[in-house]
Amino acid sequence: MSRELTTSLLAANSFCTLNPLNIWKSIKLAKNILKFIGEFPEWINYNNHLERKLQNLSGKMESLEGVKSDVQTQLENTEFQTGRKRKREVDHWIASVQKKAFQVRNVENHVNSISHLPRFLFRAWLGSCIEQEIRQVNELHKQGKFPEGLLLNAPENGGEPFVTTGLVGRIAGEKLDQIWAHIINPRTTRIGVQGHEGMGKSALMTRLYNRLCSCCRVYYVNVPQCFSLYKLQAAIALELKVKLPLHEGSEARRASRLFRVLNSKKEFVLFLDGVSRDFCLEDVGIPWQGSGMKIVLASRSLDVCRRMSCQETVVLERLCREDSETLFMEKLASYTPVPGEIKGLVGEVVAKCEGVPSRIITMAFQLRGVYEVNDWRDTLNEM
Repeated sequence: MSRELTTSLLAANSFCTLNPLNIWKSIKLAKNILKFIGEFPEWINYNNHLERKLQNLSGKMESLEGVKSDVQTQLENTEFQTGRKRKREVDHWIASVQKKAFQVRNVENHVNSISHLPRFLFRAWLGSCIEQEIRQVNELHKQGKFPEGLLLNAPENGGEPFVTTGLVGRIAGEKLDQIWAHIINPRTTRIGVQGHEGMGKSALMTRLYNRLCSCCRVYYVNVPQCFSLYKLQAAIALELKVKLPLHEGSEARRASRLFRVLNSKKEFVLFLDGVSRDFCLEDVGIPWQGSGMKIVLASRSLDVCRRMSCQETVVLERLCREDSETLFMEKLASYTPVPGEIKGLVGEVVAKCEGVPSRIITMAFQLRGVYEVNDWRDTLNEM
């Protein structure tokens, strides 16, 4: 507006100097002048209340910039966490607010400037411009509410969730939160989950997958126990629903195909469960330099996590006695009162499981529905 204002004010005294290259500007100028002339009854009001109108404009603009700042903060906090993209109209609105702030500052700078026009006419012109700016700022305020949200709808290929049960214990919840914090950190692209056999790595991985699958591209691959690049590529291709060359010795071509598919997705989270040895991501066909790509891998070996260049590794610990007994009783699923003599043996059974969740669950399933004390003692002796 200020550039247009300056052009209009100068052109009012030198209209005849316009060259053919400025025909469009001259037409626009003529429209503005005609509109201004049509507002003649308001000229006195514009002149007398110029400073008050300018103060009103400044306040509205400051409020609008505050809304813009809030919108940008919300985008920063939710875009990656949800895996959803912002709507184009949001970027357009932010750009419009930035442009409007620049225009308003220029109008403010012109209030005390000197013009070739008489002072009364100049102030009336400025008043007219300020009224127009106020209307536009008000309209941007309305547009900035975004009643249908800032982000696009979730991608259709987010994945099907796993069937899971609730986590038991404070430590398990804390570990889940730690891994999630690393996932939503835009600077972290490789996350390791380390724990000995039966420590609940897969349980945490599936819950994280479920949390993400409704809002972003996410893939879950069980790494073959008898590891080979060929078998891992096949597992990834199955998850991606991609066809690969089937003959042995085609690993390089298969890697190229997987790389093109994954790289085209730009942003995704890949879960690799059961990584028994380190390998080169490029040899498999997994891109690793994209800012929107993340890998979460679970391994029994801390060294494997390190050699896979995990920036953050969360180590799973054994359950405490209280959490162990809670998990055992939950999986025992006893709907009738447990005899007192058996209650005394629960602690001994749980102690021999040494805080390993899979052992606790296995023993609970084995003793479910068993109410003979001797059977419990026999099981205890066999452990």
